[in-house]
Amino acid sequence: MENFPNYSGYGQTPTVCANHPDRVSYARCGRCNRAICGECQMNQGAGTVCPDCYRELNGDIAKPKRSFIARHWYLTYTLILINVVMYGLQQIIPNEWVVRHGNIWWPYVQHGEYYRIISYGFLHMQNDPMHLVWNMINLFIYGVSLERMIGRWKFLVVYLGSIIFGALGVYVLAPGTSVVGASGGLFGLMGSFLTLLIIMKQKDTARVFVMITAPNIIYSILTPSNISHACHAGGFVGGVLLTLLFVPFVKKPEPSQPPQQSPQQWQNGRY
Repeated sequence: MENFPNYSGYGQTPTVCANHPDRVSYARCGRCNRAICGECQMNQGAGTVCPDCYRELNGDIAKPKRSFIARHWYLTYTLILINVVMYGLQQIIPNEWVVRHGNIWWPYVQHGEYYRIISYGFLHMQNDPMHLVWNMINLFIYGVSLERMIGRWKFLVVYLGSIIFGALGVYVLAPGTSVVGASGGLFGLMGSFLTLLIIMKQKDTARVFVMITAPNIIYSILTPSNISHACHAGGFVGGVLLTLLFVPFVKKPEPSQPPQQSPQQWQNGRY
């Protein structure tokens, strides 16, 4: 599946990148107004333009060709790799040293160990490898999709910010608990994803998304376990707020009549 969600069958036409029709895109070229994904966005002065406009504005200077890894490697993969490496260190270093010095426990944070509001999101339960496995599966599913939709750096802001909000949720709702896990960031990605669907008026897809995720959330709440619901709630709220603050989601209205195109623009596919 190239991009989640799959809009087929819902009677809706999502905005897709002009150069990559398999990618849902919400950013637009500031010059020709075509939709462009994160890979196609190029900085030009005070705005972002597509590769074609960039070449026209800069004397047909082509965008440097990137390597295969650079074109296909997402920040999501780096985050997954960091989590796996940290779990390996948890197993190698004795006496649960990594967990004890990286978990979120607010008495330590209030005494100056502020790094814990981030580090806990890259650690997992020492004796439960499935905690890591399931979180990484969800990070892959939501991470790659959102990274394609909003761009890698905005995605990173949403993810890391949601981890911080998850820590704040623990502080507000369960300040005496010790928490590790990427769930705060993952619930932030869920909140961000749902927010984008609602704002873009993809109501049918948003409804399906809620129907898929709600039973899992309800089951986790009703099942006695070591799950930090406070962290989940804080991360979800953080994902929603950060998406509203940092992601440009307002689609410019399409003109009633398309502008006249020059022969050169028409030849370049600008139609």
